[in-house]
Amino acid sequence: MESTFSIEADHELKIIRYTHSGILDYFEIGKAWQHLLSMKEFTEQGYNLLSDYREAVFDMHLDEADRIVDFMRGIRPIVDGKKQSLIVQDPYSTAGAILFQESVTKEIGFNVKTFSSEEAALQWLLL
Repeated sequence: MESTFSIEADHELKIIRYTHSGILDYFEIGKAWQHLLSMKEFTEQGYNLLSDYREAVFDMHLDEADRIVDFMRGIRPIVDGKKQSLIVQDPYSTAGAILFQESVTKEIGFNVKTFSSEEAALQWLLL
């Protein structure tokens, strides 16, 4: 299964919409974050992040999830105080997303929450 992602700025809502489909591994997340960090809307203009993984299948080990949290520590000045909504559907992805959200919220100040619907994810993001 091929992995693809799209990232676009929604200037009306002041959010970044990130959608990923296919196999989602550590390297694919890295590619997406490289793109996010090149966007002024995300790095300078304070846009929050709506990440939709409903069409993705997570393929990561716990040590790779820890490396993502370590990466987040390095970009703390950019993400501290921002919000990210994660939209997932399957139980494995939900469990992994909840572990991630607790780590980055507590350790980095990046306010991440996991949802199963876009409506709920967007509603929280825009509060």
